Amino acid sequence: MHLLSQDRHPQEQPFVDAIGEWDTGELDLSVLREPVNCTVYRPNIGGLLPVYVPDRYEGTEARTFPELSDAELDRYLERNVAAVADVAARVKPDVALANHLVMGPLILARALAGSGVPYAVKIHGSALEYTVKPHPRFLPYAREGVAAARGVLVGSRHTAESLWAAVGEPTLEARTRLGPPGVDIAAFGPREPAAAAGCWSLAATASSRSWAS
Repeated sequence: MHLLSQDRHPQEQPFVDAIGEWDTGELDLSVLREPVNCTVYRPNIGGLLPVYVPDRYEGTEARTFPELSDAELDRYLERNVAAVADVAARVKPDVALANHLVMGPLILARALAGSGVPYAVKIHGSALEYTVKPHPRFLPYAREGVAAARGVLVGSRHTAESLWAAVGEPTLEARTRLGPPGVDIAAFGPREPAAAAGCWSLAATASSRSWAS
């Protein structure tokens, strides 16, 4: 598993086996334990973290998406796209998953373009309700991100209908799947390391303390 996050202390999570950073300009990997089943990467976004609602995060300046200038938003996107493309080229993922309507899907769409790697999007209410719907500036980013997504996952019918109305993409409803929060323990469970190593996935998230799997 390969996760991208802005968590400042991923080593505190018991499932994290290695950490990747670009603080020197090149990807630097630090292995915490063997075997490495989960690696967390933190793209260098220059100390400015876009968020959906105002909050404080250690070691970074958190600012809501609408407060960002075009140049700041472009820098955030460029650095994340470069990081995802770097990881994807190295690990050759089978599939990828982006959390939230912006900017994760757009980052995957640009970073994986031409690679043949399919990706899905998990929609949460915060990006949709607090950023995209009240601020039309972000609608083109949302549309570009979901346009190439193989599937779009939602937690409720309400979220799905709100998404369809806001984005207005003709094929979006047909690609939307309902997945209420929770885990089907009959379908998902631990696997032996040899079996688990046969399938790699890539997950990207824009949130500081949000994890995707």
